[in-house]
Amino acid sequence: LTYHYETQCIPTPGAWFAHQLPVWLQKLSVVATYVIEIAVPPLFFAPLRRLRLFAFYCQVLLQVLIILTGNYNFFNALTIVLAFSLLDEEHVGRWLGRPRKRQGSAWPPSLGSMLATLLEFTTYGLLISWTIQYFGLEINWEKKLLDSKVAFTYHEFTTWLKTVTLPLVGMAFISLSWEVVVAMYRCACVRGCFWKLWATLQWAILATATVSLFTVSLVPFTYIDHDSNGKLWPGIHQMFNAVERFQVVNSYGLFRRMTGVGGRPEVVLEGSYDGHSWTEIEFMYKPGNVSTAPALVAPHQPRLDWQLWFAAL
Repeated sequence: LTYHYETQCIPTPGAWFAHQLPVWLQKLSVVATYVIEIAVPPLFFAPLRRLRLFAFYCQVLLQVLIILTGNYNFFNALTIVLAFSLLDEEHVGRWLGRPRKRQGSAWPPSLGSMLATLLEFTTYGLLISWTIQYFGLEINWEKKLLDSKVAFTYHEFTTWLKTVTLPLVGMAFISLSWEVVVAMYRCACVRGCFWKLWATLQWAILATATVSLFTVSLVPFTYIDHDSNGKLWPGIHQMFNAVERFQVVNSYGLFRRMTGVGGRPEVVLEGSYDGHSWTEIEFMYKPGNVSTAPALVAPHQPRLDWQLWFAAL
């Protein structure tokens, strides 16, 4: 991040301020990004509501910070919209000013309540301890800052990927299956024969579409680990190949590797009226004149400015 903000495709005015942050905070921001993008997403499927809310706010915080410091089209807005599926009516109701449902406080707390609290704090504790372990977090009392470094190798990371990819698929499948079964039960609880049939028809259509979309998405999801991708049932690959041209599911991410390490190369275009004196053509959005602040136009993405950045690379 010490060079990302100034070498990315289309920076925003906020990117300049982010670039001025001290190095130790830039490194800590990388650590936070790794944690939010790798360790927190499995909590989307957590059985505890508060863990899902924690995962929601972590993801939204990261996406908002990216929006403020770079123009990546509607990518971050789309991620936030998907994250809203983690919320329930009660939590959204608080945003709208609805009164909170009063629940009698039982003492002593039930066994289930104590186990839920224990699981929640255990999850937070593991996140903190793993972060400290794998990113070498330690306080430098002399300089009064927080030092960090990557404390795992590439081989260790790929081994970890092989270990967790398919179990994550299994966890997601169980979570989806539970939602489908609960929805089917709600259909059975609808009063009236006609409305029961209508609800069941809706359930059948939506459940089929959801399960099908989930199934074909397993192929691009497992691209991150070649071995896990090869272990998928061949029928899943056939389903994906049949609908691939429609681009209904895609692999995650805009960039597969960090760019800008060697600076920011630029393609400079010049124009002339007489063929003798030439003037550089300034773009509306791509950085050019260093005395002018970058434009803030997201979620609009100027394609020419964007593609010229890739052409220069």
